[in-house]
Amino acid sequence: MIIPHRKPCIESQIKTSGNLDELKMIINDLLYSEKEIQILPSGNSAIHIASEIVSKLNPNSKTLIPDMGGWKGFETYSKLSGLSIEKLKTNLGVVNLEILEEKIKECSAKSLFLTSLAGYLAEQPLKEIAKICSENDCLFIEDVSGKIGGDCGYGDMVVCSTGSPKIINCEYGGFLGFSKKINENLKDKHLKEDIKNLLKTYKMPDIYGKMIEETLISKKSYELCIKFSNIVKENMENAYFKDSQGVSVFLSYENPKEIAKNIDKSVKLNNGKSILTMCPLYERILRKGVVLEIKKMDIHKISENEIYEILNFF
Repeated sequence: MIIPHRKPCIESQIKTSGNLDELKMIINDLLYSEKEIQILPSGNSAIHIASEIVSKLNPNSKTLIPDMGGWKGFETYSKLSGLSIEKLKTNLGVVNLEILEEKIKECSAKSLFLTSLAGYLAEQPLKEIAKICSENDCLFIEDVSGKIGGDCGYGDMVVCSTGSPKIINCEYGGFLGFSKKINENLKDKHLKEDIKNLLKTYKMPDIYGKMIEETLISKKSYELCIKFSNIVKENMENAYFKDSQGVSVFLSYENPKEIAKNIDKSVKLNNGKSILTMCPLYERILRKGVVLEIKKMDIHKISENEIYEILNFF
């Protein structure tokens, strides 16, 4: 069985260049609170600059990253920026609010890096996390890559990849957004020019039209990923996070290599890649099993019946 892999929508392939201000307005419409948006070549470049901002505002401070379900760039770029890493114990990637507050106070953390969806698999209590961080003088950096188009954008800073396969699926690019509070703090400490100079090192080609078209359909893209993921959860007893939204689904198995090998013989994406990610894996979940990567499929071109057909191979 061949499943179409996620490609940029036809409109984005036709309309490459576009208006930057229009793109920023559309992005901000998807976020909980308005941010100053900077378009960048990748999600990692956004994380890098966010780490530098944290480091300049709070030199040599401690930052929290989740013990699973995060992104490897959180640790990489935080360390490069001179921040000390502390792992936050989670419930399979999902933040426990009491543990978060205790940990911030215990190690005097000044920042928290977190994905809006833990491992693309489950929702974080973003509003409550933002409140705890605000009350404890801890900057919240939220990676919205997996949840843009859904309820997201609560962080003091947001980072996002628009590479492939993401919700905003441009095969390239990303963005950083920071709040008025961050902007004012940078100005007060005469650091705004430093960040501007850092941003200049990341040259961005004009693919604003492509990004506009993909961002305009991000709500539909997100909703379709959730819809198909829910079908999997309803029909697979070994699926995790059945009461939470996710754009991919973790299925628990004691023999993930064998399962992946068998599925890969029967089902593939039309670019030759697997529909599965093997676990344990920090970026997903530290449990034995496989993740069925709904977000890798061209959810705009497949049907519910095809999802049911895939499940017949498990």
